[in-house]
Amino acid sequence: MVIKLYISSESANKTIKKKQQTILDRLTTRGVPFDVIDICSDVEAKKFMQEKCALKTGKTPLPPQVFSDEEYCGDFEKFEEYQEDNNLDVFFKLAPETITSKAEICVTTEEEEIEKSDKEKIVVTNGVDAEAEKTDEEKEVNVEKAETPEKAKVVEEDHEKEDAEEPAEKIEETSEEAADTKEEPVPTESA
Repeated sequence: MVIKLYISSESANKTIKKKQQTILDRLTTRGVPFDVIDICSDVEAKKFMQEKCALKTGKTPLPPQVFSDEEYCGDFEKFEEYQEDNNLDVFFKLAPETITSKAEICVTTEEEEIEKSDKEKIVVTNGVDAEAEKTDEEKEVNVEKAETPEKAKVVEEDHEKEDAEEPAEKIEETSEEAADTKEEPVPTESA
């Protein structure tokens, strides 16, 4: 497998010359065998380079362009990307591309877990801390029963139902007590 570097020896553009020299230096330093193909002196090579690059990139290519035998590797910008990642062997098709998965591991202490679960227990409704409006007793009930926001909502609804049922029961008790204490009507004497 031979690397082919397509360059322009007659380019007046200093940026192109600098890019070509950078790739040449990197190939030489790494000891990678390569051929330099001057598109100014070889019209067929220029045509080949333009056709292959245009198929891959969709734009008219400027030198330097890099190929591994007949396979297109990329232009200078692509070369720089791989160089920054320290993956030039992959760019030059000398090594297979490695696929890395991004996984995240978070190690927490038991204290951090407790702190995190405590934060999850605080219920915020419409931007107001619902816990701040409740009595200490109600807060304790919510902390014990509410492990998630969904459960906290259910616990809160249960408290509302209990509160709504209490007055009805008290009214019934009051009515029964009144009925028990009512005195029977005293017959009136009629003359």
